[in-house]
Amino acid sequence: MDQLKPDRDMRGNGADGSALRAVLADTAVLLAKTQSCHWNAQGPAFYAIHELTEAQYQELFTALDVLGERLRAVGEAAPDGLGEMLEHASLAPGLGEAAIPAAVAALAADHARLAARAREGAEEMERAGDAGSHDVLIARVLAHEKAAWLLRSHLGPRMEAGG
Repeated sequence: MDQLKPDRDMRGNGADGSALRAVLADTAVLLAKTQSCHWNAQGPAFYAIHELTEAQYQELFTALDVLGERLRAVGEAAPDGLGEMLEHASLAPGLGEAAIPAAVAALAADHARLAARAREGAEEMERAGDAGSHDVLIARVLAHEKAAWLLRSHLGPRMEAGG
């Protein structure tokens, strides 16, 4: 029996899966950091941070599946395990023992970095003629920009202004 082969024409003029793989890997790192903040938050802002980070890590988990499936749809292998994820990630793993404001600021910065990385990947996919991967990455840009804004807003006007 013939195995089904992916339609390599889905990638347009031959873009590889590196942009999708990179965003997938950073999403996995950010998911772990977000869950760490969710689990370890303490103090007066506990409940608000606990609820916000829960919504965000659930969204990140769903995004992992979308990104991994898109990689497979264009004929690329998804990363195999955490070690391979970390090889492709640009975000540093872990928050350490950061207090809530520092952890929230770090998550906001990571979301902003990941939005920029997804935007670069989307531009690459557009040049390659891969509309599907472009759209997946643009959806990630929007999600990360919103997450960064929500986290910065939690920290107050100084963070909202970027400093």
